[in-house]
Amino acid sequence: MVSKYRRGFDITRDSLRVFSREPSLILLPVLSLLAVGSAFTILATIVFQQGVVESLVTNDLYQYGALFCAIAISSSVATFFNAAVVHCAAQLFDGNSTSVRDGLAAAWRARRQIAVWAVVAATLGTVLYILDEKFGVVGSLTRAVFNFAWALLTFFIVPVIVLDERRSLRRQLRRSGSLFRDTWGKSVSATLGVSFVFLLVALPGVALGAVGYFVLNGILATGALVGGGVIIVAAIVGSQTASAIVRTALYRYATTGEGVGPLEARDPDTVLRLGIRTRSSPRADDADLRPGTCFGVRGRRSMGRRDRVARTPE
Repeated sequence: MVSKYRRGFDITRDSLRVFSREPSLILLPVLSLLAVGSAFTILATIVFQQGVVESLVTNDLYQYGALFCAIAISSSVATFFNAAVVHCAAQLFDGNSTSVRDGLAAAWRARRQIAVWAVVAATLGTVLYILDEKFGVVGSLTRAVFNFAWALLTFFIVPVIVLDERRSLRRQLRRSGSLFRDTWGKSVSATLGVSFVFLLVALPGVALGAVGYFVLNGILATGALVGGGVIIVAAIVGSQTASAIVRTALYRYATTGEGVGPLEARDPDTVLRLGIRTRSSPRADDADLRPGTCFGVRGRRSMGRRDRVARTPE
């Protein structure tokens, strides 16, 4: 059990080490948070200035419109800056130098695909919200199932948008889904490990904020709330950065069979030992986890060039 959690820490640590050559790149997720916050501040200001606060509470059409705008803004901004992180991570994997400006330029080149993606995500999110609100338990169940399926289908959407030549959203979604299907165990395990690590990082911030709000008073309460907020924001920034790096490394592994970044120092298949199992192999500890195998079954994607070379007679 301890080894499973330790692998999550190791993957997170190795992901963040990727940016050690260019520490300024940590500004990208910070800029993402600032951009989202600024956008919502502007949106809230417009709402108050136009006097439509009451309509947002009582009018369904206003509610749905505001929800669509909120999802579109958050999705487009987050995807834009995640695209910049993905580009920079890919450059560092190849041994090339990169910078914040380089990442933003790459994201800007993909702005049309990002905008289309944000509109589709906002539309789907709004429709699912309406289903949940209007159809009770059936709507809630439908929303949960679609959200889960959508998250799996779009797992690699940002690396595909930035690093793949496909320009059609339909082809991008098909590509993302195909790559996830080929690496689902590694993908889920690695991202769960990163999420768990930064959840632990955020918990002290939550506790500190709660103490400041419920227990302390005056300047101490203010200090506790600010300190807790800083810790939580740092956890969010770190989680976004590490997750983008892990997904980029998994994308490279899925498309070329090459282990890079957090996967370079370990067999990518051992990531599965974080606790993901399949019906065909109920006991992962007894499975064959050699490079190019997945619980003893060699996959078409996991057999890289090095496996083929190693088996070629001299």
